[in-house]
Amino acid sequence: MNWLIFIIAAYVLLALESGLRLLLQVWGVSPSLLLVLAVYVGLMAPSAVVPWAFLILGLLTDLQPGPVRDGTVIGPAALGYLAGAYVVLQLRGMVFRESVLALAVLVLVVGIFVQLVYVALLTARGMGMLTAEPIVGWSTPDQLAHRFVMLLYTAVAAVPLGFVLFRTAGAWGFANRARTERHF
Repeated sequence: MNWLIFIIAAYVLLALESGLRLLLQVWGVSPSLLLVLAVYVGLMAPSAVVPWAFLILGLLTDLQPGPVRDGTVIGPAALGYLAGAYVVLQLRGMVFRESVLALAVLVLVVGIFVQLVYVALLTARGMGMLTAEPIVGWSTPDQLAHRFVMLLYTAVAAVPLGFVLFRTAGAWGFANRARTERHF
């Protein structure tokens, strides 16, 4: 995988996600373009680099404004994305990797795991066993419902973004994927 292309794509999608958040908002949610990029890389890249790419994108997600006021919490999204990397590596052999619809479905499935880990970690943060204070206004059922609607919107947004990403597959260096992976 060409890491320079990955960094450029991550930067552009992070800028679009952050800059157009209010413009793209529907029903109070906006799509996660970094999740679409993560699943695309998970589908196409060699197995060894997928967790690293997911970890980087998870850290970028953690650095965006979140539910904690006056600061950010590094870790919940990164760990959620690592769980998503495991899920996409398990499922990618069952789908057509060059299909935009498969990308959209996997964005939804992988996103469920990412968001479940994220919400669980931020919910546990406010429990008595940890030293941090609970997040003001945090409601686990509301967060899960909100994030599921966001994942549906992200899956829909994955279709046009997937067309663009699949058109650039040659620049990513994914063409030699079949020779570098072992098939049992």
